[in-house]
Amino acid sequence: MNFQPKALFFDWDHTLWDHDLNAREVLLDLALEYELDIEPKSYWATFEKINNGLWDQYAAGEISQSELREIRFVRFFEEVGIQGPAQEFGDKYLERAPRKTNLMPGAFELIHDLAEHFPLYILTNGFDDIQYVKIEGAGMRSFFKEIITSQQVGTKKPNPQFFHYALTRAGIQAEEALMIGDHVEADVRGALQVGIPAIHYNPFSMETDLPHEIQHLDELRALLKNR
Repeated sequence: MNFQPKALFFDWDHTLWDHDLNAREVLLDLALEYELDIEPKSYWATFEKINNGLWDQYAAGEISQSELREIRFVRFFEEVGIQGPAQEFGDKYLERAPRKTNLMPGAFELIHDLAEHFPLYILTNGFDDIQYVKIEGAGMRSFFKEIITSQQVGTKKPNPQFFHYALTRAGIQAEEALMIGDHVEADVRGALQVGIPAIHYNPFSMETDLPHEIQHLDELRALLKNR
């Protein structure tokens, strides 16, 4: 199927910005700095489990931004059996991780190309103070007409209000947009429920019943008829 959108909506973390690689690099750097006795593979797996769980709670409105930040490394230190300054560790993580610039394969080239043909928007549940640093640091801010965050909207994906807000900012109807993101519920089903066509970016080939998927960002080019 070819899509003919008037604007493209992109998720940021895990879709364009390689969250896992960036976070892993910072965590390993901090582990060395704090002389933590850890095994890197299990260290990362534990953080990923805790972080993903807290973000799911945040997306569901069960915890706030400040609670997520306060809880994350306290739980992490408890889980890996570390005695140490969890809050200080977390503050350093928040300072350093957004300044990492690793992108998903092909992301910069794709966005650079698409920006010449479409108005592009970032739709993210991330926090303003973090996401702007990431996007600027990756050298991609100039490619996007607007960065739309959950803080700005006052609600999060997949809430329909978030997507309606984005459509209003873009000045288009739902069928004239195209959403591209990695998260099945927040990005894809959230967009589809308000009539926005959506493509699931699925680099790890997870099983879904979604109608449109790509495993590499370069595949998006062939799906855009009016590019």
